[in-house]
Amino acid sequence: MKNKLLLITLFCILQIRINAQIWQKVVCGGEFTVALRSDSTLWAWGFNGNGQLGIGNLSTQQLPVQIGNNHNWKDIVAGGLHCLAIKTDGTLWAWGLNGNGQLGNATNANNSSPIQIGSADNWGKISAGQVYSASIKNNGTLWCWGQNYYGQLGNGSTADKNIPTQVGTDTNWKEVSCGGLHTLAIKLNGTLWAWGFNGDGQMGDSSLINTSIPKQIGTDSNWVKVSGGFEYSLGLKSDGSIWAWGFNGVGQLGIGANNKLSNPTTVIIPVQIGSEYDWKTISAGSSFAFAIKNDSSLWAWGLNMYGQLGNGNTIQQNFPVKIGSENNWKDIAAASGFLYSSGVYGLHSMGIKYQNDAICAAGANYIGQLGNGTTIDQNQFDCSIGTTSISENSNNNSPMVYPNPASEIINFDIGMFKDFQLLVYNQLGQIVLEDKLTQSNNTINISSLKTGIYFYKLQNKNGKAISGKFVKE
Repeated sequence: MKNKLLLITLFCILQIRINAQIWQKVVCGGEFTVALRSDSTLWAWGFNGNGQLGIGNLSTQQLPVQIGNNHNWKDIVAGGLHCLAIKTDGTLWAWGLNGNGQLGNATNANNSSPIQIGSADNWGKISAGQVYSASIKNNGTLWCWGQNYYGQLGNGSTADKNIPTQVGTDTNWKEVSCGGLHTLAIKLNGTLWAWGFNGDGQMGDSSLINTSIPKQIGTDSNWVKVSGGFEYSLGLKSDGSIWAWGFNGVGQLGIGANNKLSNPTTVIIPVQIGSEYDWKTISAGSSFAFAIKNDSSLWAWGLNMYGQLGNGNTIQQNFPVKIGSENNWKDIAAASGFLYSSGVYGLHSMGIKYQNDAICAAGANYIGQLGNGTTIDQNQFDCSIGTTSISENSNNNSPMVYPNPASEIINFDIGMFKDFQLLVYNQLGQIVLEDKLTQSNNTINISSLKTGIYFYKLQNKNGKAISGKFVKE
């Protein structure tokens, strides 16, 4: 009887687990979203008119749909209407709009499925702007491609490039971020550099002059992160302070509508946001921004006409305001902007909470970019995205283990947790395998097991338990 109860319990927990999604990273394009799960799969939803979802067609999706069936994706970024991604083998892939060569595959034709860019396998950091792209290789070299009308590729010219083109000869680049039409980067020595369009002071060099080659911004050497908005910039220093510069017409700099500078809508040098020194990460969107503090609280400011700040209203915020009362935010992404004749688009937000690694969405949803199966805007974060529904176009049922079935080696997705104790049971309820899993060692050898169905239970020291089943071939 005891063994039967155990099997029933395992089955019940499994049914709950099948619908759960463990998310690692989420990024927002102009009107679409892409997310990376901890089983190294990619999922996308929202507008797909240029193939930016990467699902092999141009069909818009209101629920998460898996991009292919690979389990080897490592990182993802979204531009205005295109995406870049890196696989675990270091190769670079792209899809979506390609009118200016922003995919980097030597053509200007759109792609609705991921296509490999060149043959290099040493790509490290990636970023995508409105219609151009950038990446840092593991050897510290910086490469840009796509539209270059304002010199945003940093190669000394204003000619578009449809293949990755190196920026200078330096091999000490550490971070890069593409804004709408300008680029920001940090070197290993902590210095800040910028180039491209500067009509609103978004370079931060105290001028309004465009530059087609990297120019150092100030003399500080303690920059650790940058994030380019459509017409403005954010930076994080090693002392935990955040800084902003560029266009401030809708409060996106977070320094107030009126400040000590002569022109309150244009800030041409970095200005500190507030006086706090406990910021952990930043995300600059089209015309609004987010930041997470060391205590995992979420803060937002800027344009809020669709409720994209997630604070329960649609009122513009000129200073950082705390979003909700929970301090459990893991990741945040504000939508990239892209320019249409009628204005700048990119008006939704996505975040991930530590609790259940849930994806939360807020803002504009007129084309399904929030991924909750509706087209209703949200002015508070909806944290049900991908937890109860997956699009019928998906070909994956969110396994906790992969591959499944397996013959020799099986991988366990343990998400953010540091370690789990693993117990494997046969159909009689007998323990046939025990092991300890960590984030760096999450595979087991099942070659000694007989062919059949097995049940597993994972439990960590905090009492979190996860159960499921796998098939041994």
